[in-house]
Amino acid sequence: MNALAFVVGNANYDGEHNKLINAINDANDFSAKLLNLGFVVMKSTDCTNESFDRDIRKFSEDLKKYDVGLFYFSGHGLQIEGKNYLTSIDTSFADSISAKHTSIPLDEVMDYMQQNKTIVKILILDACRNNPLPDRGINAGLAPIHAPKGTIIAFSTSPGETAMDYGAGRNSIYTGSLLNHIDDKNIPIEDFFKRVRTSVFTLSNGKQTSWEHTSLIGNFCFNSGQLIHSTNLPYNKEHIADKDFISKGSPIDDIIDSLKSYDWYKQNPAISKLNGLNKATIDISTRFLLGRNLLQTAIGGEFAANAIFNNLSNWLDTWFNGKENHVLNGILYEIYFNSEGKFRQTNFKSGLIDKIFDLEENKKFAKSFAFIHNQLEAFRDFLFYLPSSSPVTLPVDIRLKEIDEDFLGKSIKRKYLDSIKIHGTEIMNTDSNEEWYTTVAYDQFIDKLHLELCVPMKRLRISINEQNTQDLKLQIPMNKLLK
Repeated sequence: MNALAFVVGNANYDGEHNKLINAINDANDFSAKLLNLGFVVMKSTDCTNESFDRDIRKFSEDLKKYDVGLFYFSGHGLQIEGKNYLTSIDTSFADSISAKHTSIPLDEVMDYMQQNKTIVKILILDACRNNPLPDRGINAGLAPIHAPKGTIIAFSTSPGETAMDYGAGRNSIYTGSLLNHIDDKNIPIEDFFKRVRTSVFTLSNGKQTSWEHTSLIGNFCFNSGQLIHSTNLPYNKEHIADKDFISKGSPIDDIIDSLKSYDWYKQNPAISKLNGLNKATIDISTRFLLGRNLLQTAIGGEFAANAIFNNLSNWLDTWFNGKENHVLNGILYEIYFNSEGKFRQTNFKSGLIDKIFDLEENKKFAKSFAFIHNQLEAFRDFLFYLPSSSPVTLPVDIRLKEIDEDFLGKSIKRKYLDSIKIHGTEIMNTDSNEEWYTTVAYDQFIDKLHLELCVPMKRLRISINEQNTQDLKLQIPMNKLLK
């Protein structure tokens, strides 16, 4: 099962009295939590009415590929003439007519979600803040609404009431309660919202009671362990979330089982058996899983697996299904996705990226690089480099700072890494608690950098404020280079 979420947080409205303290924190924190649980997440903060409308339409279009759709909004919500509206930062609060025509009708969001065959649809609205309209006669809070079939709608407070924008540290009481309970395993969604309601009521001293309306059919749990980040994969679920793989006793299954053992005495003989297999009998899901486990075995240091990657193009030639190479698909997938089928976010398996990405412009492998590009599109905000059959370079600007230091009574000059920027954005880990530095050669530094960036070495375009790097030694943080 896969799930797509569209998360919106609007805080910086016109007028100081209309600004919200925690709405963006709410959106950021809820997005991060959903991503960890297996949702693919679209996020928009401080959106205009135009961008809000555009993103809703994109969300609806993308939702066609998913089993679960979730819409979350943190910001000002309005009830005007019995209908609910979600505001943008450029919504006009001059009067109710202006507000109505510069906001997004909640009905529109629901209509876009309903036009898909998504099994489960979830709307969460932390939107019943103070009324920003000058006409205080307009009803406070949001109007009650009925959930269409297959839908649950959750409000931060009961119909006609307002909700607090504070009360749980950096989050509102409602979103803070969502975050507190959402990791609970195997809790049906209706029970989850009951837990949230109890927390909200307690933390607000009875002033706020969250409310839901549901027409869900069947069960859904946020933390069921069943969500994967991938879409439209032709492979079996237990090969995508390969922690669930169980050998059926076939020769190839036994080989994969041995590769997964992390035991050299099992891995090495298993790889030697690959050449004796009848490849025509091996299905595409098993080929995909073989690729994944070959990579993790090679990165673990096993010699025979590394020998395959030293001659990868020729070795892969024997594993084509027509124009598809499912073994290479598995290798590429393993770099970015973990054993639960979830995007890694950090700590990518980049150790052999240069040897693998030597195939990037080879036309016979173009389908595999298109495959991984499509899988990574939803996560481009986490990546500095997106694989492609038409690759581009990545410009990296590095600045060193020379510092005079005392060493055994003598003054010496040392070059410290001071900045790493990509497209003008600082990406260096500048944690003030980082006190430990180590001396490395320039080539060692660049090698470490390209692995943390998960970018092939030949795609880096380095600019540095140092003319001669051949014999350069520099001081770099002992731990992570990047934020």
